[in-house]
Amino acid sequence: MANKQLQNTFIQLLKDGHPIEVPAHGMSMFPLLLPGDILLVEPTKPKIGEIGIFISNQILIAHRLCNIDNNFYHFKGDAIIHFDLPIPHNQVLGTVMGRRRKKLTKSSSKGSFNLFSKIIPKTTLISGRLFFYSGRIYTKIFRLLDRQV
Repeated sequence: MANKQLQNTFIQLLKDGHPIEVPAHGMSMFPLLLPGDILLVEPTKPKIGEIGIFISNQILIAHRLCNIDNNFYHFKGDAIIHFDLPIPHNQVLGTVMGRRRKKLTKSSSKGSFNLFSKIIPKTTLISGRLFFYSGRIYTKIFRLLDRQV
């Protein structure tokens, strides 16, 4: 997120216990989350398999929680090959409870969100590569289509 003041406001709202709606950026959670999706975030700690929100370099990141070890949370983007650095529990601020894309809202407890929460933590080494390359292809195709329209 480019606007640092807005970023700090989101962080403070979550720390104060307020739910937020925040836009997604990047392709690290492809195919579930795309740039421009609105993430519906509750200020609760995620469970393994859920998408959590944490602070890294004063930026909010939304990645899937794969493990908790000695008060450190281990996250990984679904379309990222490597795990993030371990995150201390006090930097984990919330859980993605759903996403809105255009006018359609999807709950994280249903459909593909629920399926991914069960499968991805167990298959992350394979799925990470699959989604990484699929996301790159998806991006190239849509850039190509945008130029032709």
